[in-house]
Amino acid sequence: MEKRIFPRIYSSVFCSTFLAVVVLLSSTFVLAHTPDTNTIDSAAAAQWQAGGQRVQLEGELEIVHQDFPDGHGQFVYTLKQADGTRVPLRFVKHPPTHLLTGDHVRANGLLSGGSLTLYSGSTNLTKTTAANGNTPPPPSIPVPYTFGSQSTLVILVNFQDDAVQPYAATDVQNAFFTTANNFITENSYGQTSLTGNVVGWYTIPDSVTTCNIGQIATDAQNAAVAAGVNLSNYTRYVFFYPVDNACGFSGASQVGGNPSQSWINGTLNPYVIHHELGHAFGLWHSHSLDCGATATICSSGTIVEYGDLLDTMGTPQSESPDYNSFQKERLGWLGYGASPPIQTVTASGTYTINPYELGSSGPNALKILKSTDPTTGAKTWYYLESRQAIGFDAFLTNGTCSQCYTQNETTGVLFHIGTDGDGNSSELIDMTPATPSSGYYDPSLVVGQTFQDSTAGLTIAPTAVSSTGATVQITMNNGPVCTAANPTVSVSPSQSQSVTSGTAVNFTATVTDKDSASCALATFNLGGALPSGWAGVWSATTLSLSPGKSGSATLTATSPVGTPDGSYNLGVSATNASASSYSGSAAATYVINTAPLSISLTTNQSSYMPGQTVGVIVTMLYGTSPDAGASVTVTVTAPNGRTTTLKGTTGSNGLALLNYNLSKHATAGTYQVQLATTVTGASSTVGASTSFTVQ
Repeated sequence: MEKRIFPRIYSSVFCSTFLAVVVLLSSTFVLAHTPDTNTIDSAAAAQWQAGGQRVQLEGELEIVHQDFPDGHGQFVYTLKQADGTRVPLRFVKHPPTHLLTGDHVRANGLLSGGSLTLYSGSTNLTKTTAANGNTPPPPSIPVPYTFGSQSTLVILVNFQDDAVQPYAATDVQNAFFTTANNFITENSYGQTSLTGNVVGWYTIPDSVTTCNIGQIATDAQNAAVAAGVNLSNYTRYVFFYPVDNACGFSGASQVGGNPSQSWINGTLNPYVIHHELGHAFGLWHSHSLDCGATATICSSGTIVEYGDLLDTMGTPQSESPDYNSFQKERLGWLGYGASPPIQTVTASGTYTINPYELGSSGPNALKILKSTDPTTGAKTWYYLESRQAIGFDAFLTNGTCSQCYTQNETTGVLFHIGTDGDGNSSELIDMTPATPSSGYYDPSLVVGQTFQDSTAGLTIAPTAVSSTGATVQITMNNGPVCTAANPTVSVSPSQSQSVTSGTAVNFTATVTDKDSASCALATFNLGGALPSGWAGVWSATTLSLSPGKSGSATLTATSPVGTPDGSYNLGVSATNASASSYSGSAAATYVINTAPLSISLTTNQSSYMPGQTVGVIVTMLYGTSPDAGASVTVTVTAPNGRTTTLKGTTGSNGLALLNYNLSKHATAGTYQVQLATTVTGASSTVGASTSFTVQ
């Protein structure tokens, strides 16, 4: 039987009923979930294929997540431009998980129908300088605005066609500033709290039959201001309103932001409030990794969006478990400053984990390297916790749903994985995959069991677990060994254009670290081999690279004035600073030619018909010597004034062959063809022109 996770709905239900629903639907129900970083959005992909106007836009990013009671959700991305225009964003794949609401970004994509489609959020969406000139801060761990008193304004609103008040303001006050405050205080180990006020009820000019959360937010704030509320006193806004079936979701929130905005759709369920506050702080969801009934960890398992039952950022339920250690590390509540530490394990040994829910000087979690991405250098880690029935985790042993939780959570060690720089990478690992009927209600590794990751060369075995914490035996000596290798070096251009003596020519050296993935960052010393008497200056003398990563630096080579015409060899090299026996090199040619540059420009015919291809031929010679590797740009001007630019590079014979395609409805008349280039090493400009006709 395939293991599936069916989230409990937000309202309270008896466990027996819940389990019956699982049995009835498990054969057909598939949890709908927000696309993860590997998912391709088919609608966005179709829009990308259809094309549109390619543009570059700048503005403030807004990320909103909507959480629905049937266990699915959706992200909504918007770019807010300086003039107030809001442009919806869609991503073919890799939505941005490294950014937060409020980040100023530059977006490159296709504009069509008022929406901007980007191929990838990781490559086509770049954090940049804000419109006010402020430079973006460096990547933040923790995410910003997570410490101290969080001044929160809860605005109660109802609708012009449904002016009900389903809860007393005191009930909402208690839900946020007692229960939710206790939850945040516990999770942050006393470093963060919720303070603020509940105002309203206000009736806003919106209908309960529609769902425009942006308009609800605007009208709610306007109503509060009209009632004398100073919005600038608060850094978090929550808009609370009676059930609006048109919205469908139980809660929604921006992911991060200052001030952040959240929406609660007619419920005081603590899970919903704590989940949306997690989004507002900057958290994404806590997933589970389903590898089937025979594997604990795998490379191609099913990621279940809300699958982590031991985290409030995971599956919907009536309880509110603590955020997991990867999430708390992102918030700075673990392993940062004065926060309880996370111990990074780098050697074999026996390690102790304190009860996760209690603040202490000892480690509240262990962190062990799982893998390093050879392309990006991003590291993925195992996070180990010792959960106990303390505080908001007390439900684990309180017997209210004994069929759901097996108490395995408190008698074993809990495993998550997470990747640096990717807020959406939290995954719970099931350490008992052979019990699919239990779902993820028995996920911990208990005493007597051993977990092995043969790829990472890692063995983990709990040796004792109690209410005072856990001890874990970790063996890493059978792990992968760092294998050093010679770096690869390439240089561009491999041969310079012909220049006059004394000319400074730039050669770009690209170095790739070929060490195995388990090796540490390597520093490479750069060197140049030039003819005697020549000058060479590097833009950088060293490159520090992770395994599989590449970096570049420029060598500017200058020949002495009066050096005879000819081709001169020069070399570049990269040597591992800590292991000098590992090095790589590449060669290039510096060409000196004092003969004048001559250019000819012709077409392969003098006259063409619409639909034909015009062959444009550029010839570049220094005397009789071909000017090989020269970049050429040709402009074709049609009779109607429309211009087209053609680009190419001369070959070893000094020729560049370019094609100009005439449409079937090409304008008849004479077309002008022009080329101009500045002679390298001199101030003169040489050009050529020709023409052809279209009948």
